Amino acid sequence: MRNFRNALALAALSATMMAAPAVLAGDDINANHFQQMCDTNKDGMVSKAEAMKMIEKMFDKHDTGKKGMLDKAQLDRFLKELMKSSG
Repeated sequence: MRNFRNALALAALSATMMAAPAVLAGDDINANHFQQMCDTNKDGMVSKAEAMKMIEKMFDKHDTGKKGMLDKAQLDRFLKELMKSSG
């Protein structure tokens, strides 16, 4: 379970770092897209819980063996989808 949380935290950090330059540069399209995906209660803000729920859902999609872990190929596809979603 700890490895799962570490992987999710790493994925969230990676997505944030990849999206941050575009957001800081004023590219509202990327921020809006990510917000629309995560903001489940539609309050105009993305909570940590909302972001993690979206990331967990994407992780589970790529965990085809339902082992709670991704191999390198699965992780590569997961991160590509995550980056695509955030920008």
